[in-house]
Amino acid sequence: MNRSRCLFSALSFLSALVVVACSDAEKGSSGSSGSGPENGDAEALPCDVDKILSTKCQTCHGASPKFGAPFPLVDRSDLVAPAVSDPNKKVYELVAARARDTARPMPPPPTERLTAAELAIFDRWIAAGMPAGKDTCVDPGGGGTIDPPTLSCTPDVLLAPSAPYVMPKDVQDQYMCYGVDVEIGQKRHLVGIAPQIDNSTIVHHILLFKADEASPSTPTPCEGGDIQGALLSVWAPGGKATELPLEAGFPLEGTAHFVVQVHYSNIKGLDGQQDSTGFNVCTTTELRPNDAGIFSFGTEDINIPPHGSLDVSCDYQFPRDMGAISVISVMPHMHNLGKHLSSNTVPTDGSEPSNLGLADPWNFDNQIWYDNDTILRGGDTVRTRCAWDNPGNRAVEFGERTVDEMCYNFVMYYPSQEIELTTPTDDASCVTTK
Repeated sequence: MNRSRCLFSALSFLSALVVVACSDAEKGSSGSSGSGPENGDAEALPCDVDKILSTKCQTCHGASPKFGAPFPLVDRSDLVAPAVSDPNKKVYELVAARARDTARPMPPPPTERLTAAELAIFDRWIAAGMPAGKDTCVDPGGGGTIDPPTLSCTPDVLLAPSAPYVMPKDVQDQYMCYGVDVEIGQKRHLVGIAPQIDNSTIVHHILLFKADEASPSTPTPCEGGDIQGALLSVWAPGGKATELPLEAGFPLEGTAHFVVQVHYSNIKGLDGQQDSTGFNVCTTTELRPNDAGIFSFGTEDINIPPHGSLDVSCDYQFPRDMGAISVISVMPHMHNLGKHLSSNTVPTDGSEPSNLGLADPWNFDNQIWYDNDTILRGGDTVRTRCAWDNPGNRAVEFGERTVDEMCYNFVMYYPSQEIELTTPTDDASCVTTK
């Protein structure tokens, strides 16, 4: 089927029970075998352990947790406390487990995962009985903070809800969507997007879509729903703003329909939390040389048997008369059962293939645009492979809900083509490899 729109799931990212993110802080290091700090503070951490938490965890898990984090990771008492998600376990046990989890690793991108050396430091500290630190750690500043993403352009449009979302204290996890219609007038190019975070205590991540039709302007639950349109930007703690290269911009004319989706996390059950998070957008009447566009590669022909697996490879060949197009960025997308997604080019001239996106292993919590500078030409083939494991008792097919599955690799590019967004998915030739 050929469609001008992508029935793209309202990306219900799983909320991490231990949300570990990036930080700019760095502290002095010492051994982790001390028996107690000189200042008598039995809750102080050894400096090498403290440095790991500062650089990899405390953007979210600072003294005042942010972005849905349910607890701080600042001193020894935080780590030996019972876990919010499982009171039978201690926080340090969950931290150690998630740091090694290949399916849902922590900290999440864009923060780098713990190195083998850092894991060894943490393991030795646990094995030694989690002793307090004996030295005063040196802090050059910046611990547990994150600067909001900035744009080189000056935003001229604010996408925000018509009324704040008020989060019930008894709701731990919620996805809310709202629409904003912008009257454009003469053609403009959208060239930059940055999040405008209102309440960092409960905002977990935020997405922006250019939609096909208007949506309610007040925040409305949207988990499991679908948004008809194209995903333009994704932001999570540690992420950056979206800026298009000087060669291209997304075309806007007439009335532009936008939809903002915000994932909220309130595991601690805080009362009175409200939020008006949105996006700042840069548009310009000084049109750039090219319109930007988005393709989706992959397949919707998905049927994963119960207690089974599926591995599918799909080829899409561009029309031979198509001119060269430049890729800006790529974003793989699957749901919870996904294990692998990759796209590679098969150039028509026989030259070396190029990587057009790789998620191996697939991580549902890691869905962002990755920079890519591939050049695609008429006659080139894009080969996209998706693999899933299904441990459940029912077959899983393609669908918008997170209990369904998807196989999409979104590719942002220029100049925009007459080829519809979903044509590379709809017209792909697929084979099951196992």
